[in-house]
Amino acid sequence: PYAYHFEAHLLAKYLTRYATRRGVRHVVDHVLDVGLDDRGWVSHVRTAEHGSLEGDLFVDCTGFRALLLNKALGEPFVSYQDTLPNDSAVALQVPMDMDKDAIRPCTTATAQDAGWIWTIPLISRIGTGYVYARDYMEPEDAERTLREFVGPAAADVPANHMRMRIGRSRRSWVNNCVAIGLSSGFVEPLESTGIFFIHYAIEQLVKHYPAADWDSSLRDLYNSAVTNVMDGVREFLVLHYRGAKRQDNQYWRDTRTRTVPDALAERLELWESKVPDAGTVHPRYHGLPPYSYNCILLGTGGIQVKPSPALDLIDEKYALAEFQSIREKARTLVGSLPTQNEYFKRMRDGR
Repeated sequence: PYAYHFEAHLLAKYLTRYATRRGVRHVVDHVLDVGLDDRGWVSHVRTAEHGSLEGDLFVDCTGFRALLLNKALGEPFVSYQDTLPNDSAVALQVPMDMDKDAIRPCTTATAQDAGWIWTIPLISRIGTGYVYARDYMEPEDAERTLREFVGPAAADVPANHMRMRIGRSRRSWVNNCVAIGLSSGFVEPLESTGIFFIHYAIEQLVKHYPAADWDSSLRDLYNSAVTNVMDGVREFLVLHYRGAKRQDNQYWRDTRTRTVPDALAERLELWESKVPDAGTVHPRYHGLPPYSYNCILLGTGGIQVKPSPALDLIDEKYALAEFQSIREKARTLVGSLPTQNEYFKRMRDGR
């Protein structure tokens, strides 16, 4: 029930060192072409400075371009755009002085007129960005909104605009090519699932790693696992918008009429009579437990749910006593634990 804030480029450097010290050859180059053999399997990639690189198994990490899986192998892409319209983002890296500014211990997502703004505190900067739907807002308006939201600290910070491909490849493993990361699929980042998808895909690749006979059942099991994770997260994200009470502009009004996945539509009907539990959420593993659904469903407030009738038969004093115990424990911890800034300072000082 927690997550980490990573400085992504530092994590990448760490993982690169970790791998190369264990014998991995690290080649930094541009892929110009993808070669296929007579079976239609990837035989090599032709690079700008290192010529042709051959291999048995290829992992497509070429981002939204999916140069190997979608372009060379022609695997179709399944769009989620009809249910999740946010397809663009503009981001800023805002400098922060840890000696002067307090670091919040969480990510903040703030709803906006055509999407939402993320605020992710790191030790040396604030990562922030506006995720929005291009059908409802132009990029320059999104950037202006973000800069106004951040305030004077954003004045001289360059903005990074990006388009997002929302959905997944029909299959992420085709022949001897496994797409991981954005080339496999991406669901808008409201629940910060991008790195989770990568981590899960690597786990599944190790779990279903092929032998010399390239047993197709291993590919099928891998593809099923990746599909279930992405489709499950899609349902959970759609719930954020479908359950929203906000109706003050066309973007938010459309959340009430936009298409939802068929299975989610059935679940929404069930949840109006009974809050989600293990038997009524997406049945396949997707990283989100039933209580996450309850938090969103009850917190957004746009879908009326009923409590269990059994609760009427229970004396509420026991629940109230438990809530009071939690409050007292929280006050004790706040008084005794260091602040975020103090904790990180001690860590950096080696104490």
